[in-house]
Amino acid sequence: MLLGLMAFIATGGGLIISTAANEENFYKTEILIIFGCFFAISLVDHFKNLIGRDDKIEVNKKSLYVLICSFIGVTLTWFINHEMGYGAVIANGLVGVMAAIFLPNDLAGITYTSSFVGMSSLAVIPSMGAAALGGLIVGLILLTTVEIYAGIGGKGGTTAALSTIITKTIIRIFS
Repeated sequence: MLLGLMAFIATGGGLIISTAANEENFYKTEILIIFGCFFAISLVDHFKNLIGRDDKIEVNKKSLYVLICSFIGVTLTWFINHEMGYGAVIANGLVGVMAAIFLPNDLAGITYTSSFVGMSSLAVIPSMGAAALGGLIVGLILLTTVEIYAGIGGKGGTTAALSTIITKTIIRIFS
């Protein structure tokens, strides 16, 4: 759980730094930093409440379903986005609607969250193999951080951003 907390805080910090570096209007960055501080404080408080619990990651059918849905969500969205040429928003919407129709609520949410990674441009996720790697990474992150953001908004986008950053880093290291 500590690794998940650190990863989410690092992702938020990285997004704040990149926004500050790219924004000419400092007021936007100032507001983002203020909200980021409140978010980090609430996240640490939430984490403290979780410390006393005995949650262990169990490899079971549910974990396998999460990995499969994450993998399919990313790769299918990437395929519809880049190979079929429909664009990121339509690809994400199609995957999200199909997941909502055919899967139970929790797996539909996981598939939809995972499909955010497949929305990435070719400069970030350049191939179907990279999308598959991103699908596995987002699935693992979802499994290891399931309780960290429980009840707090923003988990889907933050998880997708973190997964995309990790995937891009791995691709950069091995290419």
